[in-house]
Amino acid sequence: MPPFATAILTATAALAAAKAAPPEAAAQQQGPAPADAYRWFDPIIDLRAIIAGTFVAEPDAGAMQRAAMAAMVDALGDPYSTYLGPDEERWLRTQVSGSYVGIGVELDVRDGFPVVVTAIDDSPALEAGILPGDQLVEVDGRSTEGIAFAELESLLPGQPGTACRLRLRRPDGTEREVTVTRRVIETRSVKGIARGADGWRHVLDGDRQVGYVRIASFTERTLGELDAALAEMEAEGLSGLVIDLRNNGGGSLDAAVGAVDRFLSKGAIVSTRGRGETGSTWDATADARDLMVPLVVLVNRASASASEVMAGALRDHGRAKLVGERTYGKGSVQRIFPLPDGAGTVKLTTARYSLPSGRTVTREPGSAKWGVEPDTGFHVPITEPDFVASNAARQARESGVGAGGSAAAPGASATSAPVDWANPASIRRDAHDPQLAAAVQLMQGYLDSLEWEPVGGLSGDVGAANDELRATLEHRRRLLAELRRADEAISSLRAGGAGVDDPIVAPDADLIDGEVELRDREGRVVGRWIIKDPATVRGTLGPGTSVAPEFVPAQEPGASRGTPQAPRPTAPEAGAANEPEAK
Repeated sequence: MPPFATAILTATAALAAAKAAPPEAAAQQQGPAPADAYRWFDPIIDLRAIIAGTFVAEPDAGAMQRAAMAAMVDALGDPYSTYLGPDEERWLRTQVSGSYVGIGVELDVRDGFPVVVTAIDDSPALEAGILPGDQLVEVDGRSTEGIAFAELESLLPGQPGTACRLRLRRPDGTEREVTVTRRVIETRSVKGIARGADGWRHVLDGDRQVGYVRIASFTERTLGELDAALAEMEAEGLSGLVIDLRNNGGGSLDAAVGAVDRFLSKGAIVSTRGRGETGSTWDATADARDLMVPLVVLVNRASASASEVMAGALRDHGRAKLVGERTYGKGSVQRIFPLPDGAGTVKLTTARYSLPSGRTVTREPGSAKWGVEPDTGFHVPITEPDFVASNAARQARESGVGAGGSAAAPGASATSAPVDWANPASIRRDAHDPQLAAAVQLMQGYLDSLEWEPVGGLSGDVGAANDELRATLEHRRRLLAELRRADEAISSLRAGGAGVDDPIVAPDADLIDGEVELRDREGRVVGRWIIKDPATVRGTLGPGTSVAPEFVPAQEPGASRGTPQAPRPTAPEAGAANEPEAK
């Protein structure tokens, strides 16, 4: 799932229209209700009456109503549709405006836990050292495992000056705890390569007049900030532009369409289609502010939703070369429906979008194609250490630390070797950013020779599969390393006599016709035996053996042992079925 903090792909005009439209208008969009529509509510009304009349305590009618509405939306099985109560809907609306009270993080949900995509500039999260890839394990002592979007959205925002305590886990398994104080977050959408006392620096290569903008998210402020940055660069001379959409979780569709329109004078930008609709299409229009310089767009696995619209539209029209990794793959559109009487807000997936080529980007279970791929020859992956280091260095530059162009890598001071932004080798070495280095190299080569020379490797399905395989292998390596540390700790505690009653074979265990299974160190079963002589087995086990980490001691005689398991079919070697020893 993509970053939900800014992944509401919705036109702000549609949001306002939905807010103004009466509930009857929304119902009419679906056509006349069937004659027995109200029968649907009968069991719910009956249940409410039963609870109100017989429950041992006075029920909270409002809480029951909100729970019922949340359950209806949850039953849709769509991760991007959610019900937000009156206290939570305020947070949702601030994401479109770009101003809210909180700690300043953009989050995704992976493997059941929220994961930090990025910490917002000038935010308490950034100052606390929260990094991309940090898994949010606890908020104020409450586990976040399996937490719903709406629930998590209500935990982090709050009143200015209040603090929240977070437990974070890095991809390598190390954990730390930080306390972050909430404050008003003014999220800037468009940024430069570094920020100094006199503002943002947008120039990478002054000799070739190569500019740079990073669009962190799409909000109501995006187009105005983009126009201001482009005007500043054009005033100094601009021959080519690098647009960085990495870690951009999306946001307002209107903002993304407006940004694309700055680089196109005609043609479709994006099309949407809902259930039973003919669909809608947004087209580019000619404008005096349109900029027709060569473009290189940077994308990665955290580029989602509206950022995929921008990258895909520019690539489909031949306006930009895409460098980096395949994007996330979220191609759905959400609309906001305020409920009457202040009952909250529903965010519903109402349509899917298509790029100008007709492709959708949504990643479906088992699908081989999704997202927007870098162009052939421009797939540039990034390792986990470089990803962490480059994001830490970027955060330092954008917060004003090392604003003169120096990148403070993790553990380094603001006086680390400054980055020569016109030199790809320096960008790789000092900014820890091979993807940006490749983008600069590509743009320089084009301006020098008018040829787009490949700067990366395989793209498309093969490149994306390699990225995922590499990341999954690295994840397995970290898990195995963590498991080895746990095994060593268990062995050490047992060797030290920690006082845990953990016999190898309990004296009261009934072993007759029991099964002994032997595995190698990789977990593969190498043999199974049926026990006929328990005394011999007890005598054999012990010397030269140790208890497996997952071993559970036998329970007291007569105690419940759970549901009996059917015996597994065994295939012992010839003559081994009646052997008493476990070999």
